Amino acid sequence: MSVTLDDGTAVVPGLDPEGRPDPEYAAGLGLIAAHAGRRSAAFALDASIWMVLAAPGLVAAALVVGSAGAAGWDAQAVLAADLTLPLILAIVSQALLFVFGLTQLALHGRLALTVGKASFGLRSVNVATFGVPGFWRVVLRALVLTGAQLVVPFIGPAVLFASSAWDRERRGRSWLDRVGRCFVIDVRRGLNPLDAKALRHARRAFESEAPDDVAKLPSLASDRAPGDLFIPAARSSSGVVSAAPSEQVEWSPPPVGSQTPAPQAATPVSPVAPAAAAAAAAVATELPVVGGPTTSVPARAPAPLGTEFLMIFDDGTRLQPGALGLIGRDPAASPGEQVSQFVPLDDPSMRISKTHAAFGVDASGFWIVDRASRNGTTVALIGDAARPLTPGVRTQVAPGARVTLGGRSFLVTESTGR
Repeated sequence: MSVTLDDGTAVVPGLDPEGRPDPEYAAGLGLIAAHAGRRSAAFALDASIWMVLAAPGLVAAALVVGSAGAAGWDAQAVLAADLTLPLILAIVSQALLFVFGLTQLALHGRLALTVGKASFGLRSVNVATFGVPGFWRVVLRALVLTGAQLVVPFIGPAVLFASSAWDRERRGRSWLDRVGRCFVIDVRRGLNPLDAKALRHARRAFESEAPDDVAKLPSLASDRAPGDLFIPAARSSSGVVSAAPSEQVEWSPPPVGSQTPAPQAATPVSPVAPAAAAAAAAVATELPVVGGPTTSVPARAPAPLGTEFLMIFDDGTRLQPGALGLIGRDPAASPGEQVSQFVPLDDPSMRISKTHAAFGVDASGFWIVDRASRNGTTVALIGDAARPLTPGVRTQVAPGARVTLGGRSFLVTESTGR
């Protein structure tokens, strides 16, 4: 196994324009700087273990000094004395100290902890990547501390440790931490970045804190003055779409243009509640238009009068769209927006935005608007290449087209009512 010093040149999130770690980013992820008292307690525990292991060597030194005093500090008399026990004690002490010191360096560099840090719920992580510090970084830190002890005994190490109180970032980073590019954190009260899954979710949550903002467009109602907000009164209903099937099964869409799409035997069907369809019909002429200019994918004549549409999802769930619906991870209406259907989607790939898109049916047929989602929305007829939608642009979708949102998709079909 080879280990190298982290030169800090890797491009990582959370660095300011000058390439320095941003404390606000770390705090936004949920990392909490270790309190000075707990850091001191952890160091005291490590130092206590060190002193216990050094005790046999101190006893050996005391025995040698006692023998020398009894011999009148005569060098020949001291050498002639029996020094077997002091020698054994000294060898045992040095061996224990060597093993303990090497273990502490390995634990600190490869697992971000020492015995003291593990006991008090602390971890020493890389200040930029939030990973382990690295063995050689910790060795360099230990060499600096040893050098300070040799040059200015006790005072040098004390100054190095006390420098944590002068940290301009107010994170308690001492000069030793800066040498090792370390950041001591409290994992009992905050995020443990060594948990890769937890760190990944924290980064995703921090990056998506800002809601998917969509420009509020003026009402197109003919009885409103420009700039007035049109707020119709209507009840809302929602359709819930389950997660995609766990087994990867090739999905075949039903025949397009049939009166009633044939149900699939191996997939669950969640019929739309009659109340949802009734509410959608009741507000069909009152709901505000969501999106901007209208486009078509692809060009097609307007749907015949009485045409009903179905959205058939990749797990077999069927939903009859109303005048206005919202679809996403946890869709929510904008202020003053009356929605007839909320369709929450479970996407294991986690690529669907909170309010990913709006959809509905008007006199021209089925339409959809991407609500400035992070990963976009695409539409494609079977066999054709997917076409990405422009955020905020209302797009007519021809029956037989498949709409993809993140890791989920649905097919638009139609059936002519009698």
